[in-house]
Amino acid sequence: MQNMMTRRRFLKKTAAAVALPTLIPSAVLGRDGQVAPSNRIVMGAIGLGFAWEHWLNYKQLQLSAVCDVREDRRNAAQQRVDAHYGSKGCKVYNDFRETLARTDIDAVYIAAPDHWHALITIAAAQAGKDIYCQKPVTHTVAEGQAVRDAVKRYGVVFQHGTQQRSEWSFRRGAELVLNGRIGKLHTIKLGVPSGRSIGPQPVEPVPKGFDYDMWLGPAPWAPYTTARCTGMHTWYFISDYCVGYIAGWGVHHLDSAQQGNGSDLIGPLEVDGRGVFPEDGLYDTPVTWRVDYKYANGVTIIDTDVTQNEMGVLYEGTDGKVFCWRNERLETEPKSLRDSVIGPNEIRVYESDDHFQNFLDCTGTRKPTAAPVEVAHHSTTLCNIGAISMVLGRKLQWDGENERFLNDDEANRMLSVPMREPWRL
Repeated sequence: MQNMMTRRRFLKKTAAAVALPTLIPSAVLGRDGQVAPSNRIVMGAIGLGFAWEHWLNYKQLQLSAVCDVREDRRNAAQQRVDAHYGSKGCKVYNDFRETLARTDIDAVYIAAPDHWHALITIAAAQAGKDIYCQKPVTHTVAEGQAVRDAVKRYGVVFQHGTQQRSEWSFRRGAELVLNGRIGKLHTIKLGVPSGRSIGPQPVEPVPKGFDYDMWLGPAPWAPYTTARCTGMHTWYFISDYCVGYIAGWGVHHLDSAQQGNGSDLIGPLEVDGRGVFPEDGLYDTPVTWRVDYKYANGVTIIDTDVTQNEMGVLYEGTDGKVFCWRNERLETEPKSLRDSVIGPNEIRVYESDDHFQNFLDCTGTRKPTAAPVEVAHHSTTLCNIGAISMVLGRKLQWDGENERFLNDDEANRMLSVPMREPWRL
């Protein structure tokens, strides 16, 4: 009798459970504009530099790891991420290798200093992670070659942080130029923010919670001082970490110039750079500069700081001009060119309105991004060979096919830099 009563209670409870509807949160089902967790891209942010928090705006992505060598920065980022999602799911890491070891992470966002980009990107590719790497993709030409090879070898999706490729004014301007609306293109003038100088800096104790040795990583050892690695763009002006604003900022415009010139995968024949460098102090990259890149098609790209050219990209042809800048600023000469219709059989550039979204879309489709690794490498190479020409103070001949200077051993030795142990490509 007791067994029968127990069975009756069981059947009664089961029937009640079946009769009542199961309440499942809409986010789990992917309703109400939400994306089901099973369909989300899980991302880790490595180096909490520019725009890492921007990824929180995308519902199809779950930011589940933040990695930075500064304890206060990564802890603050963790709190922000958890508050955004209303959970405690974001983990913090000091070492990027711990982030990459997580099998649940699909993609990584890399916004560490330039001298770290190559090593982290290569390790991420080896771990099978799709990669959005901030610009410039590498610190040297040799690093760029290694990154390009790794991304191709492991078949991961790669997006370079040259987001001007996804801005209407630059895309539209490039199409006008590529389709001959200004006649034969002969000159592209670029204006980039000028560099900075600073006097000698005191040696200071390393702040608590800052893994300074890891921050230096493959760069030469140097005593800690605040102006080296704390604040807005400080390390951009120290050649151990960046070749200066010609790359740290200027790669945007060089990349756009490559697009408008139709030379995304082509290098110049000649590079001739001159720069004014700080006489002393911590910063050692050029404050002002001019670099001329001459191409086989007769086009010269003139890259200068803004004391010489207006901020933006100016295309000059035999029949007109096109000027591109952000926030949809597009100016043409004659003015009627701005509204010229690009026909269905004319040249079109890659269409993308949102650089971040484009990356997310491509992780699903496995198609090339708006700024794939080959394009990233060629644009960044312009920065690096321009910097070498400035340091040497002479014109250099460039062999784009073999990615070496012609008949100049001194310049070729500068295509790579030694890395501090134990780091190596």
